Amino acid sequence: MTEEILLIVWFFVFGAVIGSFLNVVVYRLPKGISLIVPSSHCPACKHRIRWFDNIPIVSWLVLGRRCRDCNAAISARYPLVEGISAGMFALLAVAEFTFKGINLPVREVYKIGNISISSGNNFELYAILLYHLLLLSTLFAAALIEIDGNRPPRGLFLPALLIGVIAALIWPYLRPVPAWPSLPVWICRMVDGTASLAAGGLLGYLAWRIQGTKSPGGMTWGLLCVGVFLGWQAVGAIAFVIMMFAFVAMAFRRRRKRAEPWPFTVWLYTVTLGWILAWSVIVDLIR
Repeated sequence: MTEEILLIVWFFVFGAVIGSFLNVVVYRLPKGISLIVPSSHCPACKHRIRWFDNIPIVSWLVLGRRCRDCNAAISARYPLVEGISAGMFALLAVAEFTFKGINLPVREVYKIGNISISSGNNFELYAILLYHLLLLSTLFAAALIEIDGNRPPRGLFLPALLIGVIAALIWPYLRPVPAWPSLPVWICRMVDGTASLAAGGLLGYLAWRIQGTKSPGGMTWGLLCVGVFLGWQAVGAIAFVIMMFAFVAMAFRRRRKRAEPWPFTVWLYTVTLGWILAWSVIVDLIR
């Protein structure tokens, strides 16, 4: 029990660190600024932030929400993003590792006669956990960028897409629900990857055309990522739910003309997180 608690705490801290990095990504990437140089500094006085003043969540509280050097106010968004990221990491660690993937549908790995052998050892669950956290962190960053009124650059999504395609090609069981059940492993690799890319790409393209922008935005690249990581069934269902949210938001906006709807990538991140956490329940209901 102690080891499980330490693991959850570790993922919480790790998530907070990733959240701190996402704050940098969200600010710098749309402006074309390097994520490494210059080092973290105060936006007001440009003074380099000391390492002990850069501890996620804690430093903001210790400093009293102000810069140590110029006393300028530090936005509450920084610890909020770090806290959301930390909570997300800890929540998925509980569901997908501590409780042995209780949220995931069971996927058959191979058959011996009439007996089906299923995946689910610790190494597999840990890999799936990291796989999902990469997807969600990418979508979270895209949502934050669009909240700021910027268009998420494709460079935000390319690392996740590259890792997602290669990792699932090598090990197709990262997607709990296969594109086509009972296929041999070597065929499964190709079918899963092709179906996932095709579904995510098609839905992303439709989102682009519906939005009417000159170039693909966060919704387009985000749906492609969801398709690659979760499979064609998941991205289709998630896109449908987001479309329902969009209709409700449009109706609400018509009644309250001053209300500004959340960017679609916010819904994409939220619905995708909910889908992953309730995946096994959803599959059982469909069956």
